[in-house]
Amino acid sequence: MNQDNLAKKFKEELASWYALQEDQTSGYEYEKSFTELWLKLGREVFQESLGDGVYQKNKKKK
Repeated sequence: MNQDNLAKKFKEELASWYALQEDQTSGYEYEKSFTELWLKLGREVFQESLGDGVYQKNKKKK
């Protein structure tokens, strides 16, 4: 996945989050959902940065 795809996904996720928050009255729920969104997006970006290969921590270095 390249930067354009990540940016598109980010915009879609953020737009859907904004739509869900229109009638939000609880500050706690607002902040909780905001944190969950960023954790989810952060994990996805991190996974993409690792690449397609499977990470093997015990693999010998050459």
